[in-house]
Amino acid sequence: MSDPRAVAIAYIDAVGRHDFSQVTALLHADVQFESPAHNVTGAAEYVAALRKLAPIISRNEIKTAIAEGNEVCIVYDFITDTSVGAVPSVEWLTVEDGRIRNVRLIFHSQPWGTVIDELRRRAAAA
Repeated sequence: MSDPRAVAIAYIDAVGRHDFSQVTALLHADVQFESPAHNVTGAAEYVAALRKLAPIISRNEIKTAIAEGNEVCIVYDFITDTSVGAVPSVEWLTVEDGRIRNVRLIFHSQPWGTVIDELRRRAAAA
């Protein structure tokens, strides 16, 4: 896949479906992830972090994807199965040679504490 917009959409969709082999295939080995709460370098470390979130991810609902060159902005709802439900999110992605090189995540932080508390509760119960 060489179209940056298509790569970005496939990535957001794969995360929402918990298809981490597809996510890995779409990431540059040295992907840089940045968010207000966490920064990660490397595909393996980033996918490991996504796997930790998987128990609360129901799906991702893409609202729009805007591309300019190799930069893509995806606005979506990160749908959780917690009492929070949807967390409005934006990812600004840089695609190089058909793989995601940089991920900058922006999300509605107010409900995120409730989501993380539920994730911790489930992990402790497992």
